[in-house]
Amino acid sequence: MNRRRFVQLASIAGLGFVAPFGATASRADSAKYEGPYWIVLNAGGGWDPTFFCDPKGGKIDDLYSASQIEKAGNIPFAPVKGYTNGKDGTEVFYTVQDFFEKYHNQITVVNGIDTETNNHDVGSRTTWSGDQAEDFPCFAGLAAAVALEKMNIPLAFLSNGGYDTTNGTCSLSRVDADAVARLAYPNLINPTDDNPAPYNSPNTASRIASAQLGRLQAMRDKQTLPNARSAMSNLYLARGGDSGLSALAQELSKNKLVNVDDIPDLANLEDNGSVRDAVSIMQQAQIAMLSFKSGVAVSANLGIGGFDTHSNHDDDQSHQVVQLLRGLAYIFDELKAQGLDKKTYVLVGSDFGRTPNYNAGKGKDHWNITSMMMAGPKIEGNRVIGATDGGFVSKNVDSHLKVGASGARITTGDIHIALRKLAGITGTTNDQLFPLVGSNLPFFG
Repeated sequence: MNRRRFVQLASIAGLGFVAPFGATASRADSAKYEGPYWIVLNAGGGWDPTFFCDPKGGKIDDLYSASQIEKAGNIPFAPVKGYTNGKDGTEVFYTVQDFFEKYHNQITVVNGIDTETNNHDVGSRTTWSGDQAEDFPCFAGLAAAVALEKMNIPLAFLSNGGYDTTNGTCSLSRVDADAVARLAYPNLINPTDDNPAPYNSPNTASRIASAQLGRLQAMRDKQTLPNARSAMSNLYLARGGDSGLSALAQELSKNKLVNVDDIPDLANLEDNGSVRDAVSIMQQAQIAMLSFKSGVAVSANLGIGGFDTHSNHDDDQSHQVVQLLRGLAYIFDELKAQGLDKKTYVLVGSDFGRTPNYNAGKGKDHWNITSMMMAGPKIEGNRVIGATDGGFVSKNVDSHLKVGASGARITTGDIHIALRKLAGITGTTNDQLFPLVGSNLPFFG
């Protein structure tokens, strides 16, 4: 196995594996986790939904007029194009139309979500947890915690950043390639070498591992304190390695990390460095999917920044929106190619939205109203839930999600109550420890 390649693949993606930490107790079994899986894609900085899934035009957006708004199935979209930074600045690499025409049947769009904040930290927290309270656990962590109740999953929750607080509900793994290689191959002096030397012969290493496991089990049997039992379990994982980590290392060594030259519509751009954020999403997603296939992960945070467009809004926001959608297109295509599309959910969101007016610098500032996009095996596609008016202000929905004068605005709490039910979190201890405020709305039937 080319372990140097393993390190290169992880490091190029900007990821670094670390040993899991948290309140999760390791299990003695080595069964492979088979799903469901969760991908959370965060557009950091506060995106502008009127540039893709909640189009307005006119006074709200200088970039296009209301008459230019188009529709793919039931989903209206803005006529926004992505441009490179080539010589004339007009080379198109992808469009919002390209995305929605191909993928609208997979997606539910939720418009008019009121985050009730225009603060970045609070907005990110409430979008991905459903609550504004500090240290409130993120949804991806809670989804991993549900799976961890049933089996040991070494890298249950992978994060590339964004809001990833777990508050002790599950393991959190940030990716450091050297650490994962050492966990996977504890008998090798330097597992990242091309021809690593072992500490002990295979037979001796096996006897040592068996003795360590036996001693740990005996110690755990004598312990009644949950934290002490958890610490012993995690110590064994760090010392003894895990077959799941080995499986992930093998998957990484066999696969070339995607780069711009592998994407035909990006490779020939005059300045293909201008789509580095789209490629970054692809690379993060590839590592997540390999982790899913290896049975060592449940959920993964992915993301890009660049959406805090207080100046030059039209150019910068459209460029980032289209990069995000191009990365999302790769995710949908690769999930299908890897046979993961029938058991993987994809959630896409941001801190909040942008104001319905421009500032003096032709930028847009923070606005509490936003949208989310969702896809997965139990999420109906070609659907729009909620709405905003011509001034980009939320409209009310009733208990059946019908837009009208009655009811109330959709909140992130409403969204996460439905997501928890979908993920099997509802009714668990963590659900009770971290209750949500919101309405039980039928987002997913």
